[in-house]
Amino acid sequence: MALLKFPIAWFQLSIIFLAPPTQFWCKSDTPTDNSTLEWLKNAQHSHPLLRHEGLNSGFCHSIGAENETAALCEDGYSYNTTVFHSTIITEWDLVCDNKRLVDVSQITLMFGVLIGNIMFGIMADRHGRKKTLIVCIVLQSLFGIAASRIPWYWGFVVTRLLLAVANGGTIVVSFVMCMEVVGGPWRSIVPILYQIPYGFGNSIMAGLAYLYRDWRDLHLALSLLSSFYILYLWLIPESPRWLLVTGKKTEATEILQKAAKCNKVDSEKVQVAINEFSSDVNKDTKPRMSALFATPELAKRNVLLCVNWLIAGVTFYAFSQYAGKVGSNLYFTAAISGFVAFPGTLLCVFVVRRFGRRLTIASAHILTAACFFGILGVPLGVYEQDWPRVVIAGIGIVGLSISMPALYLFTGELFPTTVRNAGVGTSVMFSRIGSMIAPLVIAIQDFSPTLPLILLGIGAILETFLILLLPETKGLPLPDTIDDLDFKVNKVNEGNEMNRCYISLPTILKDTSLDITKI
Repeated sequence: MALLKFPIAWFQLSIIFLAPPTQFWCKSDTPTDNSTLEWLKNAQHSHPLLRHEGLNSGFCHSIGAENETAALCEDGYSYNTTVFHSTIITEWDLVCDNKRLVDVSQITLMFGVLIGNIMFGIMADRHGRKKTLIVCIVLQSLFGIAASRIPWYWGFVVTRLLLAVANGGTIVVSFVMCMEVVGGPWRSIVPILYQIPYGFGNSIMAGLAYLYRDWRDLHLALSLLSSFYILYLWLIPESPRWLLVTGKKTEATEILQKAAKCNKVDSEKVQVAINEFSSDVNKDTKPRMSALFATPELAKRNVLLCVNWLIAGVTFYAFSQYAGKVGSNLYFTAAISGFVAFPGTLLCVFVVRRFGRRLTIASAHILTAACFFGILGVPLGVYEQDWPRVVIAGIGIVGLSISMPALYLFTGELFPTTVRNAGVGTSVMFSRIGSMIAPLVIAIQDFSPTLPLILLGIGAILETFLILLLPETKGLPLPDTIDDLDFKVNKVNEGNEMNRCYISLPTILKDTSLDITKI
């Protein structure tokens, strides 16, 4: 399941290389000889617009005009292709009056992820995790290949929208499958380690972007690599917890017997655990969206998590796009940001187990907010490779790599199995709304270069207070039905049948998600 974070990162963050900062000028101003590079070098020192760092910065008017507002580039534009040979900006002239179409493409992508989170989340609760996941993987690969070949901008946008719907389903279903096959102390570890490939995915994408300077080649390469995950049809089993909760006892027994044999667990314990588990589960488990508000406690959790995920989406995706402007080398900055996330995720495992979910997430938000404000104190272009800004940004990424996995884990633990996909999907859906807002936050830099980071810092501080209103879940059993949300009763009455079920099922799996995937 963790390996699926590679394509999730590739498609969600690829805008960094599909639409990088691009220098352009009027075709009529292009030198007729071979001195274009020298001309560019001189123009960078003489014209402030071309030196400005932005998604598409340069001349919207002819250089030679006395009044630039009266001399638009009616003959079209030329671009600096020394670093990026082809981007969606250069192919479809997404500059000047059309520059916001870059934001439209990313907002549309995140809207598709939003739809996929909730649509495939509910589908997985009704029809099973594995079937839904395979459908998402296939659609994600097909639409990814199509998006890399389609010749029209709006066709590209629509195709990426459909790709994103499948990508959103992959996110929520793979996380829930990963979480449902572990228990005990591993429930704090595995769902967090599951997030590690996301950062590495960003680094791998930076390497591929360095090799493939044409955006179509890059997008095709990422899509073809994603297609290999279709092999999961034969490599993964259905979630036994979902099978038991939905009354598919025979199928669950078959999977758990194989797991018990693989993990050298007495097979007789399997049937005992299944019988205890099944006797405590309400058979009317058909998921409905209204179930997320079935009780005041569940409604409170749902609302607070949605607000938290909304702000988290703005913070994470806005900063991911802003990272390209922190330093002067986009490839280096993107690659480093991916590697920096690795120690942060490992640190998250130890901090979460020691201090619990709430304090970990809150502390990480404070660290991230401090880094947002810290970057503002270091001017761009003063130091070699802007290393102070890169270091501060790296620390901020560490904060995000702690808070995001912990928030995923926390969210999954707060919802019962019967509505977990719908609950996680709804919460993460608000993260996608935040990611749709993120490009607009970055666009504010056109009016004030410092305002985006100020807003992101304030948002991180607000998250800190909101997360503390939720109940801690450290060391408490994973709820299977809405009736199980009274954690205090379950914790006090550790000898009751419900808690024996919580303990015995992970024991069959030997508290690991690795062995069961060998079936």
